[in-house]
Amino acid sequence: MLPVAYRLHKETEIKSLIRQGQTFFLPEFIIKYQKTKEKPSKIAFVVSTKVDKKAVARNRIKRQMREAIKDLLPDIKDGYSILVIARKKALELDFATITKQFKFALAKIGVYAGK
Repeated sequence: MLPVAYRLHKETEIKSLIRQGQTFFLPEFIIKYQKTKEKPSKIAFVVSTKVDKKAVARNRIKRQMREAIKDLLPDIKDGYSILVIARKKALELDFATITKQFKFALAKIGVYAGK
């Protein structure tokens, strides 16, 4: 689980991010992000039933995404809202590849300050 301070959970914040945020596309994920004044960056994850009808598969992807981001949290810059939306291809990825994809995407959009 992500620490509460890092969770983006208010419906108004998520809808605002979807409407006004910038988008970065990967074959496996869509990442919506927006600069905010929040001190720690906040992150949310979405896996729709279009990805897989089975809740077990959707929850597994969400757990893997949360854990991958949790490892990267110390190196994520403050002041961003991030929404990660999984696509069907995300089901084929293992944990190491998910972490690698997140590092690449976050570095590309300028949110990740790590190596």
